[in-house]
Amino acid sequence: MSIKRAIFCGWLLALLLAGCARHYIYSGTLEAPDSLGRVRQHLIYWNATVRPFWFDSREGSVRILPQCSLNTLAYDEQPAGILFRARDRDEPVLERARGTNVCGRIVNANRIVDLRAGRIDVTVSCRDVPRDELDTPQPYLQAREEPYAFSVVRREVRDFSETPKRPVCQE
Repeated sequence: MSIKRAIFCGWLLALLLAGCARHYIYSGTLEAPDSLGRVRQHLIYWNATVRPFWFDSREGSVRILPQCSLNTLAYDEQPAGILFRARDRDEPVLERARGTNVCGRIVNANRIVDLRAGRIDVTVSCRDVPRDELDTPQPYLQAREEPYAFSVVRREVRDFSETPKRPVCQE
């Protein structure tokens, strides 16, 4: 077999296998108080690609998008689990967050690849605090001791341009 033919056959095989990949978006919403005490919708989502002859992949973060806020809570996979790390303006308000850099955790799994559709339990132990009186608060889920339970569904998509959008603010 010639080198050109071998390269062509390899390229064709790769193209066929890539076409077999399936893309999924996992998402769910929850109505709960935000850090200002207003009941809002909160959207949780992450992406996954499943390949029949290759490794599956999951996006690097599970995101929570609160209604009426520009904040995005990114729960990233870390050696200690799937965690929401404190940012500059986050203030720990629960005892378990004091002295740590962790503002939340996904309770059901330690790796994103292990998450499935169904119930996803999420903790929040911080709140968004403006740096000065001119800065507008960007609230997210209200901190509390018990986890929030999101009901997540999986849907197949052509590509990830169909990522869910932040719930529309209705004030």
